Amino acid sequence: MLYGTKELLVQWRINPNKTVTWGYGVVFEKLRDALCLEIEPVAVVWADTVDEGTVTYKKDAGHGCVIPLIKKAAFEGKIAAVGRDCTGCRGAAYHFGFIDELGPQFRYFLSTGIPGQLEGEGYKKTPELVDALMQSGLKHLPAPKDYCVFKPVTLLSPEDEPEVVFFLVNPDQLSALVVLANYDLPGNDGVTALFGSGCDSLILFPRLEKIGKRRGIIGLTDVTVRKMLPPEILSFALPFDRALELEANVPGSFLERKVWQGIRERLIKS
Repeated sequence: MLYGTKELLVQWRINPNKTVTWGYGVVFEKLRDALCLEIEPVAVVWADTVDEGTVTYKKDAGHGCVIPLIKKAAFEGKIAAVGRDCTGCRGAAYHFGFIDELGPQFRYFLSTGIPGQLEGEGYKKTPELVDALMQSGLKHLPAPKDYCVFKPVTLLSPEDEPEVVFFLVNPDQLSALVVLANYDLPGNDGVTALFGSGCDSLILFPRLEKIGKRRGIIGLTDVTVRKMLPPEILSFALPFDRALELEANVPGSFLERKVWQGIRERLIKS
């Protein structure tokens, strides 16, 4: 089974009994063509260091959101990263696994706030509901290395071991990915949309799916980050090895049939 990065030949391990070979070409070429993707998919890679020219925040700098870095990778084709000492915000540091806790005021920050001290976001009704979320619904995964790197897939190198890939898509493209993620499954739960931050939906949740059900994650529904994005854009993230399976399933699927071809014509014209 052949896939490819531009001018690279790489072998990736999908499971202990199966190796997928990447040949010359463009990563996710079938998906990109079938869905008329103009925004390049972005791979999530962990690294001990980052190359010169990587877009990131200065070490120990003040507050900054991860989403502008994501946009640099997806919309401009640049390599971007966050690290243990340059995450931009404490929430991202936790969700990426660089720290172990968010701090005692987070329960108020996500909910009601503290009058005269802290404005709450109002995303949970009470601090107690935030506590319950943190105990059961928002698991923590330690960062395996010092940097989380966002690489446009055509910039992947032979040393990279991508853990996750995400696609920034419009509603038509998202609908196709939702259907394709269920195409080779017996049920209808190949995709989920979870409450969480923007970086949760792009990084943490698909990382958890890699050791779970391997579902696709519909994301960037975090109200806080919506103002940073084009209104038609949402995300679809999933474990990298699962994305390879979706790519392999394009031939013979609905993506080659009449109904989708009509939608594809609309995408071409838009």
